[in-house]
Amino acid sequence: MNSLAARIAQLESQVRAQGEAINSLARELGIDPGAIDPPGYVDAEELDMLRDGRAIHAIKHHRERTGSSLLQAKEAVDRASES
Repeated sequence: MNSLAARIAQLESQVRAQGEAINSLARELGIDPGAIDPPGYVDAEELDMLRDGRAIHAIKHHRERTGSSLLQAKEAVDRASES
């Protein structure tokens, strides 16, 4: 079972890195990255904030990045902290 958890963690890391690359390219092209992320997507920076115990900062960042409401941002960050 540990190998499964390790593989999942590796895949999650790869997906986060790909998301960061896509967001970086979008910014270079003048596209708002928040406009291309699926609803409720929590980016790597927000996950780092959660790991550091800064959930309020993660919610604020999510709102600024996506234009979501306070409730939507809180729900997205809460979901990410539970997984």
